[in-house]
Amino acid sequence: YASKALLRGKSLNEEGEDGPALVKRGLMTQEELDDMHNNPCWQPHYCLHMIRAILVEAHKVEGGKGLTFDGNSKVHGQLFRCWDNTLKDLNLLIGNCVRVRASGLPASYDAIVMMSYFAFFILASVVYGVGVGWLAPIIIFVAAVVIMFLIVMGSNLVDPFGYDKVDIPLEAFCETVELQIYAIDQRSRSGTISQFSRHSTPERQEWMCGNRNRGSSMHLISSKL
Repeated sequence: YASKALLRGKSLNEEGEDGPALVKRGLMTQEELDDMHNNPCWQPHYCLHMIRAILVEAHKVEGGKGLTFDGNSKVHGQLFRCWDNTLKDLNLLIGNCVRVRASGLPASYDAIVMMSYFAFFILASVVYGVGVGWLAPIIIFVAAVVIMFLIVMGSNLVDPFGYDKVDIPLEAFCETVELQIYAIDQRSRSGTISQFSRHSTPERQEWMCGNRNRGSSMHLISSKL
């Protein structure tokens, strides 16, 4: 949600964004939203900083001397590196989206295109009228409508994070991600995955052992032949 607000040039606390709704749903507090709004940084980076701080706080040694990860352990090192690389990938994705929004066309682009559009079709009406006759206005009108449609659609696609129908449905993306997070949280709270992992049946192992014995028997028969 913070990335959606950033790509639209707004703050998460502004009207039309989802900050107040997130507070009502209990996903963040009003103090966190106000501090994020008053902070002069990009709000997605504020969220990434908060995630990293929570991870460090969750694995902090009592007394604040370090983390519970053992630096000499390869398993602990790879686990912490996995989390850190995930935050790094999220940071790169945010930068890529901001780059797409910032690399728009110059302000004079639409003016030049519209001047060329009207000049072309005005001159085309005179030139085509000599050979085509009375069909010239109809042909030029149809062509002008198609070209105008392409120009308008191209201008809207320059900023794909807006509210136009041709823009990316950011609201649907955010709702889908939130629903998936809720589903993962509910699955973790239910404990079904842990239960299944502790009480898994060894049928697959017996089947593999049966195939291994069958393979050794076939090898013995073939060697005798």
